[in-house]
Amino acid sequence: MLKKITLFLCILSAVLLFTGCWNTVPYIKPEVPAAHHGDKQFISAAQNNSPLWSYLQMRFREGRIHNPSVDELKSIQTTANLTLIHSHAKHPRVTWLGHASTLVQYQNINFLTDPHLTEFASPLPLVGPKRLIPPALRVDQLPAIDFVVISHNHYDHLDSKTVKALGNQAIWVVPLGLKLWMVDKGIDEDRVIELDWWQKWSYIEGVEVIAAPSQHWSKRTPFDTNHTLWASWHINIHGFKSWFAGDTGYNQEKFTAIGNQLGPHHLSLIPIGAYGPRYFMQPQHVDPQQAIQIHKDVRAQFTIGIHWGTFALTHEPLLEPATLLKELLLSETIDGSFTTIKVGETQTVKLE
Repeated sequence: MLKKITLFLCILSAVLLFTGCWNTVPYIKPEVPAAHHGDKQFISAAQNNSPLWSYLQMRFREGRIHNPSVDELKSIQTTANLTLIHSHAKHPRVTWLGHASTLVQYQNINFLTDPHLTEFASPLPLVGPKRLIPPALRVDQLPAIDFVVISHNHYDHLDSKTVKALGNQAIWVVPLGLKLWMVDKGIDEDRVIELDWWQKWSYIEGVEVIAAPSQHWSKRTPFDTNHTLWASWHINIHGFKSWFAGDTGYNQEKFTAIGNQLGPHHLSLIPIGAYGPRYFMQPQHVDPQQAIQIHKDVRAQFTIGIHWGTFALTHEPLLEPATLLKELLLSETIDGSFTTIKVGETQTVKLE
């Protein structure tokens, strides 16, 4: 009975997520045409025509999501080194804050990727996916943030409470369509930079951000499917080149183009989790094997696997992505290295 109640609550949360009434963002077709610009929405290869129904069918078929043990969760956490994080970054470094949230630092520049630093990935309080591991840092523990890159508007990547807490302390760099949403949350218009794929923005001389393609989709309400774009991000800080994949399915054409046009990358941040079951998740989320291929495609020298171990969103065991990645790498030949780190851990990146 408890299992049935848990499954019902999960499905109810999904229904609320997809059918609740919240403020929507209209689709504004860009003036400069591109293949991913539709007449009524951005064009996605990652989403089926009835996502809610397909999701409910999948949940009934697969049953409850695996719950990790306390010891398993403790094994992938560490206490963040605040002294290091608040010191000058002579060498590039990255701290995993959990899920797709990272803090990247080099010289006097600090930026965040998809910061989600609250308890629930949901539009409603106390409902929906709950963090299994606390964020490595609170907002008040962060160093001064220069800018934030947002990959898309799903609740586990764009968290309104974190956005409001950071506010106008940072500049927000977002895909097309999200500026209106950010302004509605209290961010000043001149603190939001909105970009289409392959457009660039210069923060200061020597610091450049480029929106790059990914294979995903967007939705926050029942009425705004793909009204806003999704993106990966290339960030060049005085020659240190990093790439944040955001959320994505595998697309060889897109990732090879990123590698050819923007690589090689000293650091890439690639999702390795939220891939099960494959018959449902494959168009929108890569698995560890595909993540390794992306590492090759974007010409990464060093990759950290993210988007796992924080929220129980899908049906693979929570810690399986890191274990599977390690096993696959035993038989894979790659340039550079691909690894995982603990939530709260800071990794220095070599410039080669």
